[in-house]
Amino acid sequence: MAKSQNICGVAVYLAPDAGADLTARIMALPGVELQAASGENRLAATVVDTPSSMAIDQIAAIHRMPGVVAASLIFHAVDEPDGETEASHDNTCEDNAACCARAGRNGGASVPTQQPEIR
Repeated sequence: MAKSQNICGVAVYLAPDAGADLTARIMALPGVELQAASGENRLAATVVDTPSSMAIDQIAAIHRMPGVVAASLIFHAVDEPDGETEASHDNTCEDNAACCARAGRNGGASVPTQQPEIR
């Protein structure tokens, strides 16, 4: 069975006086790939889990690098392999309707969630 892939989109803001090699050091981390750069101080990168590291650990490592002002998660998705759906996973609930109700779902239909207010 193929594994799902954890994909994180990260905005990285660099200090104006950051070293010229900082972008290269960030991209050298396992699972990190540069998607775009805006000037010398803003990067858009994707970070994925690798066999040797988790994406969240790489994002934290980027954030701790001298010259990095911030590394912010701006997108997150879990990409399931083709043909994999929630229905294909082992269901341990005796009653699927009760299981969906406990999980906040109505027979597989998505339930809208209230978005937090940003001030």
